Formats: sequence, C-alpha cells, structure tokens
Amino acid sequence: MPPLQQRYFDILIERVRNDRYPSLQLLDRIEGILFTAEQYAEYVDVLITKVDEAWYPSGQLMDRVARMMNMAAVAA
Repeated sequence: MPPLQQRYFDILIERVRNDRYPSLQLLDRIEGILFTAEQYAEYVDVLITKVDEAWYPSGQLMDRVARMMNMAAVAA
C-alpha cells in the first residue's frame, strides 16, 4: 500500500471519528481513496459507531453504511 495514501486515509478517518456530524463530502473523499480491506473495514466500523452514538442517526449515514455493506457482500 502506498504510504502517502495510508497517511491521507488516516488523517481523513480521524476527522470523521472526531466530528459529531462528518460532512458528506469528507465521507465521499474517504470512499474515493479506499485501497485495502483493512481501510474498508475501519471505515465501515467508524460509520457504524457514528450511527450507534446518535439517538436519531442521519438517514444518509445509515444509507451509506448499508451501501458499503452491500458492496462488501458483492465483492465476497
């Protein structure tokens, strides 16, 4: 895996973790650079955590989780 790609991913995923309501643009950027199965799993885990933390999670966020999980199922 390219080290610069991993560094960029780490920066973006940390922003998502720390932001109560991460922007859809930030999430789109992460999805555009996913490179490894580990990054994919970490990203989906962060999204699920965001859904779990909110009493009324965003429908867009839940749709994104479902889409990412469907993509994983198709790839398997």
